[in-house]
Amino acid sequence: MSGNGDSSPRVVGTPGGGTPQDECGTLVVETILNSPVPQVVRDLKEGGVLSVGFEVSQSVTRMKTIVAKDQSGRTAGSLTPPDLITIIHCMEGGYKYEAVILEKVVGGLVRVRIQPKA
Repeated sequence: MSGNGDSSPRVVGTPGGGTPQDECGTLVVETILNSPVPQVVRDLKEGGVLSVGFEVSQSVTRMKTIVAKDQSGRTAGSLTPPDLITIIHCMEGGYKYEAVILEKVVGGLVRVRIQPKA
């Protein structure tokens, strides 16, 4: 037989569109918090955990963005990692993610690691 991939394990996509489920469960991405909200960011600590969720714009396009929220539900900022579309598809398929604060730099820059929620 030729190596055409027919013998490889089948990967099932999520309902939201073609992202392999095994990728969703192991996806880990480091990025920075965009448009940080000063009143929220000042209370963040290295090692803290933010929830990752959707916000849908009120415009005609109803565009989805990913945001990080603190334990009180306040939006700390948005997340736009290179894997944004993959994360959105995974979340649409039921996967949940969190953002661990890796580093908080003076001036509001916050580096996080997006990972599956434990």
